Amino acid sequence: MIEEPDDVIARIDDDIRRVQQRAEALPKLQAAVDAVRETARGERRDLLVEVDASGRLTRLEIDDDAVADRGGRAVSAEILALISTATRGARAKTVAATEELLGAGDPIAAKLQADAEAQDAASAARARGWTEGGPR
Repeated sequence: MIEEPDDVIARIDDDIRRVQQRAEALPKLQAAVDAVRETARGERRDLLVEVDASGRLTRLEIDDDAVADRGGRAVSAEILALISTATRGARAKTVAATEELLGAGDPIAAKLQADAEAQDAASAARARGWTEGGPR
């Protein structure tokens, strides 16, 4: 079936409008992602971690008594758990910002959401003692 020229032109105009809107939103998205930070504090409030949108550690606070009270290995394990918690929060903030700026149906938002779910599932499996090769 051959489309009417006016219908084709209207569809092309709509495509151009959507591309322009997305192009205008991308710098805002980059700024929003760059601003994402998430913190997690230990139960005893003597440890604090902060990560960025990618999960990179941007701040670490360890009270002097933390290591003295529990030892280095316990504190190290707690820090790693806090980083994991903060990273999940940062991923959620990144997905929310992307959906807000580009729309929940946008392919970038969908990819970020799928990646976050996969990373959360992998983290949960590791916490249960599984590795890529099977149980530890």
